[in-house]
Amino acid sequence: MARAKTITPEALAALGAEALAEVLVAHAATDPALRKKLGMLLAGTEGPGKLAAEIEKRIKTIGRSRSFVDWEKRKPLVHELDHLRATIATRLAKQDAARAIALLWDFIFIADAVMQRVGDGIGEVEAVFDAAMADLGRLSAAEPRGDGKALARRVLAYCEGDGFGATDALIRHMSDALGVAGRAEIRDATEAALKTAPRPEGPHDWHADAKRRHLAFRLALLADLEKDADAFIAAIRAGGMESTHALEVAERLIAANRPAEALDWLDEPHRRVEDDDEYGDDVAATDLRIAALEALGRKDEAQAVRWRHFERFLSAGHLRAYLKRLPDFEDFEDFEAEQKALDIAAAHKQAARGLAFFIEWRALDRADRLVRERLTALDGRLYEVLRPAAEALEEKFPEAASLLYRRLIESVLERGSSKQYQYAARDLLSCVRLAPHLPVPGSIESHAAFVARLQKVHGRKYGFWGLIEQKGF
Repeated sequence: MARAKTITPEALAALGAEALAEVLVAHAATDPALRKKLGMLLAGTEGPGKLAAEIEKRIKTIGRSRSFVDWEKRKPLVHELDHLRATIATRLAKQDAARAIALLWDFIFIADAVMQRVGDGIGEVEAVFDAAMADLGRLSAAEPRGDGKALARRVLAYCEGDGFGATDALIRHMSDALGVAGRAEIRDATEAALKTAPRPEGPHDWHADAKRRHLAFRLALLADLEKDADAFIAAIRAGGMESTHALEVAERLIAANRPAEALDWLDEPHRRVEDDDEYGDDVAATDLRIAALEALGRKDEAQAVRWRHFERFLSAGHLRAYLKRLPDFEDFEDFEAEQKALDIAAAHKQAARGLAFFIEWRALDRADRLVRERLTALDGRLYEVLRPAAEALEEKFPEAASLLYRRLIESVLERGSSKQYQYAARDLLSCVRLAPHLPVPGSIESHAAFVARLQKVHGRKYGFWGLIEQKGF
């Protein structure tokens, strides 16, 4: 049978306009989304006025609708919204930029109504409106500079009615179009609103607290746009957010070449961290501290921070940075430090963290030893660590790899997690593949004995064994 010709724009063009038109008309009869797209294309042939009118009509229709959009209907709606956005920002903008800007304002103003009736767990709808704001900012900035204060008032009007949290996005995208005067207008209005905003009457007055924080975040964004670290700090303090945003403050102080002040914020006793450790388990806090110490010339202290972070979390990146900064002429010290680090990883209280480190460090012999010595401490539910480790060990250490695959399999079967049977079956097939490479006699249970034990203990897990039969085990 002759192979079908590949579908390409050139091949389709060769069919001729009449043939393609017939196919599109037939398909459009059963595809509402295509029918709407074709309608837009036809409207565009009649000039920007007709195209703009069609777009405006669709925006109003979508904005007025109140029916809930379930997951089956969400995808077509997302496609239509994005097609509308792209049509405004490209085809219409080329013909009538002012009308395109006006329609993009109309488009983003329906965002709240759309978000209220669409289940958007993965953020697709929000992404379309964010892209529309970016288009609006780009087109507005390209227009001759107008009244920045008037534009600021329009942005503020949107921000006051915003329900799905896109205020920051709109101000950020409109920054160039607003200019210094427009951004100052928004800042002055926001500061005035913050002064009159009610203060929380108690620790559970979430409404008042949220309002003040919302305004403070807006001021912080404006400070970032002006690259003003002091204004950012003032905004954080105005919102009472010193304990939760100390890292952000420190980051901006380091960027402003004020590392000593950054350290003060990192050392703030009331800074909220994940545990009682000075640095928490926050890599950002550690890296900011290191950057500040380096900027102050306190290199030994920076090295100590790198080492302490490695000891706690076995961060390969921080160990590499530590070793790289040891004196070049002290190779023995470099070797000793690495060996000490490997010993720390081997004895780490979280065996899986140690295993992951050895795999990343390519210390496969140490990974092999850890698997043999601490197998029972490796949680079989940590497939994101154990499976890649098993794959990395297969070639040189098939016994350790087999032990990890077995750990994964038994964890799934012991928990009766039927949704994971397919992965356990795949791991058992990996054991089958490795079986011929296991030494006889070996230091671990033979493959045959392992399978016999599985069948004895988990023989009633028919879903699992059925998958194994399907795979030809």
